Amino acid sequence: MSETTPDTLIQNKKEVPSEFNKIAKRYDLATSLSQGYQKDLQTSVDRMNLTGNEDLADLCCGTGKSTIACLNNLPNGKVIGIDNSEGMLETAREKLIPKFGNKVTFVQQDVMNLDLADNSLDAIFMSYGIRNMPDFERCVRNLNRVLKPGGKICFHEYAISKSFASKLYWKFLGYFLIIPFAGLTTGSTKIFRYLIKSVETFLSPNEFVDLMKKAGFENIKRSPLGSWRKPVLHTFIAQKPTQ
Repeated sequence: MSETTPDTLIQNKKEVPSEFNKIAKRYDLATSLSQGYQKDLQTSVDRMNLTGNEDLADLCCGTGKSTIACLNNLPNGKVIGIDNSEGMLETAREKLIPKFGNKVTFVQQDVMNLDLADNSLDAIFMSYGIRNMPDFERCVRNLNRVLKPGGKICFHEYAISKSFASKLYWKFLGYFLIIPFAGLTTGSTKIFRYLIKSVETFLSPNEFVDLMKKAGFENIKRSPLGSWRKPVLHTFIAQKPTQ
């Protein structure tokens, strides 16, 4: 069997969860060194303007950092965290179940083929996940399907414009900052090298907004996050039509 490399992960994204399994126990340490990581997640959740009693799915929830941000804004709601890496989910369960009890559940599923009923969710949050899907449009259309009419969706995601300056800025961040520090904390750079490439091959912000429109969403709003992430990290919020 040939070695799994960042390039082969781009070509076959079904292998990505197994790579996340390898670093699951050390992933939180790596992200804790990223300035503003948790604050940015909370900002994106805040921008959804939830009422506090929604049934929300946190897709590609990983070790549960995004789930915590969602639960902070749902005093009377519930969250189902979904990820295809059992290692990441195990870490999330260990952290969150003792604190939040039955307000949160975690399920292993392939978000690309989400097994949820039509019109069953009030809201969806998806951080750093859509670019890992093999077919962006098909995935977003499926998310539209499971939302109730009027339901909200939020993508918290890196997306770079087509300009040379943006591409150069991302390469500097990725190859000179993110990969070296992530490698030191997790003992592996492979999945992080893939993640940098996945941003380079993802849609531009404007292209992703157009895709959301094509998939049936309305009231789409894109807002940048702060600090050094402003040129590359965005909150995309939209709504499923009420009819």
